[in-house]
Parts: sequence; structure tokens; C-alpha cells
Amino acid sequence: MSTLDEMIAKLSANPKEDLAGIDAIASQAINEKWTPNPGPQTDAYFSKADVLLYGGAPGGGKTNLILGLAFNCHHRSLIMRRKYNALGRIIEDMLKINGTRDGYNGSPPPKLRMPQDGYIKLGAAERIGDEQNLMGDGFDFLGIDEATHFAELQIRFVQGWMRSENPNQR
Repeated sequence: MSTLDEMIAKLSANPKEDLAGIDAIASQAINEKWTPNPGPQTDAYFSKADVLLYGGAPGGGKTNLILGLAFNCHHRSLIMRRKYNALGRIIEDMLKINGTRDGYNGSPPPKLRMPQDGYIKLGAAERIGDEQNLMGDGFDFLGIDEATHFAELQIRFVQGWMRSENPNQR
């Protein structure tokens, strides 16, 4: 069992009211904008896999995992849903994690600019061929929300634009 697992086990034994504010304190201590929930979300967050498939019931934290990885672990991120009108909740959650609208441009494609020329870009590819609008736009993280709504060839095409100048990039 890792030290993190031991700490999570000890904290989990406390009543919820005693834990109020610990998430905020932990986030400040590790200087991250977002902290994963204990359990499968934490396992996925720290996974070294090149391709991570993370599923589950509605409300299980899948979209927030994608946003957390984009904020904490990557420099240039692309997060996609099949349709632009399905991006509303992702935008709300992204701005909540960011804590401000500074750097946000809601014109299609919506984008949140971050320090050192980083960004989180939101995209969509409703019809086969729409994914080609993302051609040449390099990014080091691709978060596909609701991947089952996409055609496999769309995801494979967009994956072809993943790259980073940083050899230490996750």
C-alpha cells in the first residue's frame, strides 16, 4: 500500500464534517487546481497509460478527471464532445476549477488560455469529416468525453495531432 493510499484510508475513517476543507488544503499544498477523488479516479489520474479508458455511471467524475488532467498535467489540451451544444457543462466545470473567467474565450472553438502559452481547447466533431478542422493543431492531451458517441476513425485522426516539444511531458 502506498503512502497516498494509507493517508486516504486514514482520512476516510473520519466523519465527513471533520473533513470539510481538507480538499482545498490538499490542493494548495500540492499546488494543483484540481484534486482527484479517492479510489478509481485517483488510480486513473496517476496512471502512466498512453491511452486511458475510464468509464462508469453518470456523476462518477469522468469529465472532471479529464479537466483535472488538462489543468494539472498538461500544457496544451484538447477536450472533445461529439456536438458543440454538449460542451456547456464542461465549460461550467472548467471555469469553476479555474476560479475565474480570465483567459476564457467562448467563441467557437471555446478556449481557456493558461500561463506559459498553455491552453485547454474544447472541440467537437458532429459529422464524419468535422475532425479534420483540428488538423495541424498540436496538443499533448486529448480528452474524449463520451467517446462512444464518436466514430473510431474520428478519434484516431485527432490522435495523430498529439505531440509535445517537452520530452518530459506525460
